[in-house]
Parts: sequence; C-alpha cells; structure tokens
Amino acid sequence: MKIIIAALGENRVIGDKDKMPWWVPEEYQQFLNLIKDQTVIMGRKTYEIFSKDLPSQRNLVVSRGQHFYPRAEIVPSLEAALYRADQFSENIFIAGGATIYEHALPFADKMYLSWIKGDYAGDTWFPEFDERDWHVEHKIEHDQFNFVIYKKNICDDEPF
Repeated sequence: MKIIIAALGENRVIGDKDKMPWWVPEEYQQFLNLIKDQTVIMGRKTYEIFSKDLPSQRNLVVSRGQHFYPRAEIVPSLEAALYRADQFSENIFIAGGATIYEHALPFADKMYLSWIKGDYAGDTWFPEFDERDWHVEHKIEHDQFNFVIYKKNICDDEPF
C-alpha cells in the first residue's frame, strides 16, 4: 500500500523556507510513530530536514544529484523509488516535499493528512486533489490538528 503522509495548514501550506511553519509536538510524534520501521520515500530537501529524527527502516531519497547519506538510498525518480520500495515492504510511506506529493497522488492508495488548525504563511503547498476521488476512512480530532485518513475510491467501471 502506498500512503502519502503529510502535515498541512488549513490553507494547504506545508513549508516555509525549508521549515515547517508550526511546531505541534503531538502531531510530529504521531508522524514518527507511523513511519517507525517502515519504508519511506522523500525528496532530498525533506530528507535533509528530518533525517536526524527518522525511525524508518529504509529511507529512499529521490534526487538527481550525487549525494551520499549514510541512512538512505538515493534513487533518480519517484517511479524508481516506488519500484525499489515494493521490494522491501507492503506499506510504503511517501513523505514529501511538494513535488514528490504531486507526482505520488496517482500512485497513492491512502493519504494520512494532519490538518494543522489555522492558516499559515509559507512558500510550499500540498497539491490540490479531487476530493471526489477519495473518501474519509477515519478522522481523529486533536486540540491543534485533525488527523484524517483518506482512501482512494476504486472505480468499478474500469475495464478488466
């Protein structure tokens, strides 16, 4: 299962100058718990921001550059990362940034979105998605955020 995991403001902001524009410890701990011992795909900037905290078993970093990270494998594209991740685990988490999220939407089976309460200034946004393609499978309200699990709708009129 391919799962997009993100925290975003109500205005879909996910970052500002390579940082998160909020600090919600409960949400961040939830993120770390969900990816613990899992395979995680992310872009280079996202990995550099979060690498010191990641409890994931395998980190696949999408980058066209020649980088070396002791706790990650570099892959040249999202498609290559998804192929490689399929060899490791059943659940694959896709953890950003914005371009990775945008390209991952067609591949995702689920989205774990933490909607941080409030609108935030920023320079990076989560991509818009057609809510008709998804349904809310589960929602938990917290003081500072709402955690929503979206599942992609399966179209019954597709040819076999």
